[in-house]
Amino acid sequence: MDPHSIVTLELSSLLDLVARHAQTPLGRERVLNLLPATVRAEIECALDLTMECVAFLESGERFGLAGIADPRPSLLRLQVEGTALEPSQVLELEHLIAVGIGLRDVFRNPGEHEQYPGLAGVAGRIPDLRRLLLDIKGKVLPGGEIADTASPALREIRREIQTGRTRIHRSLEGVLRQQARAVQEEFITFRNSRFVIPVRTDSRVQVPGVVHGLSSSGQTTYIEPLSVIDQNNELVRLHEQEELEITRILRMITDAFRANQEGIRRLSDSVAEVDLAQAKARFSLEFSCVRPEMSHTREMRLHGARHGLLESALRQSGGGAVPISFDLDDMHQVLVISGPNAGGKTVVLKTVGLIALMAQMGIPVPAAEAVLPIFDQVFADIGDQQSIAANLSTFTAHMCNIARMAEKVTPRTLLLIDEVGTGTDPEEGAALAVAIVDFFRRTGATTLATTHYNPLKMWASKTDGVLNASVEFDEKTLRPTYRLTVGIPGASAGLEIARRMLVPDAILEQARALADPDHILAGDYLRKLRTLVEEQGALRAALEEERAAASRDQARLEEEFLRREQARSAAFDKAMEGAMRQFEQQSEVLIRGLKDRVAEEKVRRAAQNRGAQLRRAARESKKAMEPEMDSAAPGSPSTCAGSAVPQPRQDRAGAEPVEGDRVWVRPLGQAGTLDSIHEETYTVSVGLLKFRARRDDLQVLESAPATNPKLPVRKPAPELSLEQPLPAEINVIGLNADDARLRVDKFLDQAFLAGFESVRIIHGHGKGVLRRAVAELLSGHPQVESFRPAPPNQGGGGATVVQIRQ
Repeated sequence: MDPHSIVTLELSSLLDLVARHAQTPLGRERVLNLLPATVRAEIECALDLTMECVAFLESGERFGLAGIADPRPSLLRLQVEGTALEPSQVLELEHLIAVGIGLRDVFRNPGEHEQYPGLAGVAGRIPDLRRLLLDIKGKVLPGGEIADTASPALREIRREIQTGRTRIHRSLEGVLRQQARAVQEEFITFRNSRFVIPVRTDSRVQVPGVVHGLSSSGQTTYIEPLSVIDQNNELVRLHEQEELEITRILRMITDAFRANQEGIRRLSDSVAEVDLAQAKARFSLEFSCVRPEMSHTREMRLHGARHGLLESALRQSGGGAVPISFDLDDMHQVLVISGPNAGGKTVVLKTVGLIALMAQMGIPVPAAEAVLPIFDQVFADIGDQQSIAANLSTFTAHMCNIARMAEKVTPRTLLLIDEVGTGTDPEEGAALAVAIVDFFRRTGATTLATTHYNPLKMWASKTDGVLNASVEFDEKTLRPTYRLTVGIPGASAGLEIARRMLVPDAILEQARALADPDHILAGDYLRKLRTLVEEQGALRAALEEERAAASRDQARLEEEFLRREQARSAAFDKAMEGAMRQFEQQSEVLIRGLKDRVAEEKVRRAAQNRGAQLRRAARESKKAMEPEMDSAAPGSPSTCAGSAVPQPRQDRAGAEPVEGDRVWVRPLGQAGTLDSIHEETYTVSVGLLKFRARRDDLQVLESAPATNPKLPVRKPAPELSLEQPLPAEINVIGLNADDARLRVDKFLDQAFLAGFESVRIIHGHGKGVLRRAVAELLSGHPQVESFRPAPPNQGGGGATVVQIRQ
């Protein structure tokens, strides 16, 4: 990137804003040294990492990087063999390693690894220095002292030091009591690394010992009594041993660091990389930034874009930057911006340039939406480039920049030119401005230029691939609004701004009289055009507001409807639950009341049916079957309610049950029909209930009746009801349509419960009213599988055969 343009766009000031959020010296340094990348993969990777940090911070998590010092001085010292680290440096490296291991552990978690793959990748490069941390942890205390537990020898030395001090104190306290008149004050102090007592100077001969100094007034002499000299000597020796042991411990710790210095260096690099990304993320959250979409074409779309430095400055005064919005595509790569002085034209250029650089450094941009191409160069010719030292006037400085841009421009270049062609004769400058912008248009570069020249505005309105834009000016307040409007050029409003700057009216009137009438008319035309555009914009905004209000109302109604439906559903579920509970209670009462009656009735019917079968067999075979008849007589099974179990037929005693047999279910104390056999499980129908039993729980009462092929095949019918068996047909001839529908509907439900596979409905021919009413009912009935007219031998068109759903 062009260094001059980076300075012009104040990139370093923006990086200072980002660096405020860095928590480590290395992270801050990386922020300040950031430069835009031009390789898509690098840009996308940096943006991915930053947005993962944004998501991590928004979830309430923190990285915990505070308090990490710059490890480079310590790492440099480790490179020198034989040197030892200072205790403070040990603590700094210990804290760095602990933070690094913490990051490594957090993002090794499977959930975090899946949610934050970029951060997990950075943390995964941190070596496992857990063993090193365990070896050194706690040896140096937070204040920089070596802990007693750092080594057994140090612990023993310090214990002896404490014992020696206690002994010296007791000795000196005895001297103080014996020489109370000679002592200045009753306390023990320390001079020249030895314990002494304060004695009045005029009485020092009364306390024999070594003098270690006088007070500032000369009235107190600090004396080491002869009785403690040897003890003090021993204490000095112990302190020397302590220092030697501390030096040994520090060397041991340093050697451990030295053996792992490459791992520590990689760890510090990973921590710095995470700090850089989280600093970008915090800046993004502070300024409500978005991730820019890096276009594969030359499309540039900025909606609600703001200048970060300007917004930061305005926030301090309680204000905010006015956002800008515009679109450029492959067919329109040039934007000519016009309008009044101090209206914000230069801010538009700086905003676009700074956002382009931020995006290519992996920093989210302050905008509502941003789509940007990747530029290989960003050139900015903004402001007064006059230089006395370089012998450059304003115009020549601009021309030098234009020449440099023309030499290096490519289709992937972003050009930002402020007041193009200014600083010379207006007529020549206008022609030069048109030529410069047209030259860059033909190169395919993305170009934004500001101007006051009408010829350049007219050229922009007539040339393909070029868009006009303007910054707004409030005619009532004579102040710029800083809003950018794409599609129309803007008037310079020089006379109005001069009036706002309190230029005398006489000067303004003369200037207006001297101005070119065509120029005045052009300015009036542009103002009228802007008024129309503003009115259309206001109307569009009003329509959008109405549409948004309608959408809100619709959403509110849908939410209210959903809430009411949920409440209604909850009330229905509650009522249904209560009804089901009541039904179950009533069913239990009914079943208990009918249990004995049902059992008796079933046994009686079974006995009657079996007796009838035996009588038919006797007539057919003409053989004497009296023993069997006696044993199968209707009265043989005991049918007393709640008493003995019915006796099986002698010819089926011990036989295996088969489907259709009437069996006695011992656990229930009731008879039922055997429906099916699956491996060792027998399914028995007992009324409306299905019961699964083992073979040992069943006793055969009656064999399955032979099937008559001429009659409709029936499934075993439930036997809860004690009424007469249900017929396989119903006759509704003579009923009106409504009554017929009610009768047929009830009949179909009964047929379904009785297990019929098909039934017949007799409705006659007549005028076809009953036939149509029955057909309408059958078409949507839940128990009906299909229906058809009866065959001729069963009534033909005067009846309908219904297949019952199984």
